[in-house]
Amino acid sequence: MRLCLVLWVTALSTTTFAQTRSTLAPPTDTAAGKQIFDSQCAWCHGTDGDGGTGPNLRGKLTHATDLKSIADIIQNGIPGTEMPALGLTERSSRQTAAYIQSLSRATARPVPGNAQRGATLYQSQGCASCHVVRGQGGVLGPELTAIATRRGAPYLRDALVTPEATHPPRYVVVRAVQANGPEIRGHRVNEDVFWIQIRDSGGTVHSLEKSTLSRLDRQLDATLMPSYATRLSAAELDDLVAYLVTLRGAQ
Repeated sequence: MRLCLVLWVTALSTTTFAQTRSTLAPPTDTAAGKQIFDSQCAWCHGTDGDGGTGPNLRGKLTHATDLKSIADIIQNGIPGTEMPALGLTERSSRQTAAYIQSLSRATARPVPGNAQRGATLYQSQGCASCHVVRGQGGVLGPELTAIATRRGAPYLRDALVTPEATHPPRYVVVRAVQANGPEIRGHRVNEDVFWIQIRDSGGTVHSLEKSTLSRLDRQLDATLMPSYATRLSAAELDDLVAYLVTLRGAQ
């Protein structure tokens, strides 16, 4: 009976070890994947996966759980997000996935600043008047409930300092001059051949017939969000970013 138990435990350990090996990539794939990542992915996800326009990849991943699912995302992208299909070969996708998997097992590097102080700044600076977090706040700007799953700390700091350079493409600023009415400036909510809907800085949505406008400007490099470059100190910016990187939605 004891011999049977030993054999069963040995077989189970061997199976578990084999399964573990099947979910992990060899070191050669990881090394090759780093080279591909540095040339194809780092411009969005940052050096060493620390995040930028794309999310931080160090620590727990949001959209993938194992080597295969990471490779699938690399090949096919994530519909409805800014993550594109990269068009890599199956081998290159597997190698890149191996490197990303190694990043996901690493501890996320702490960002400078104090998240608790940042949360206080978020409220005192009026950020909640434009942004929603966990169902609370305004709708003028993007929802921030899970912003850290989409953006890295460097991008978030840039968005606070130079918001006109980093605003999301859906938040296009337009200026409409009515022939017989006030000028309206705000985010374009919707537009077709005949009508345009604009949400102004107060949150009011105006539905305007284009034929009644004397001028309609699409200000692609403009934003309604103010710059905090001079409103906050460097330390306060660190605190606010430290708070924003904690916003990862439902955990």
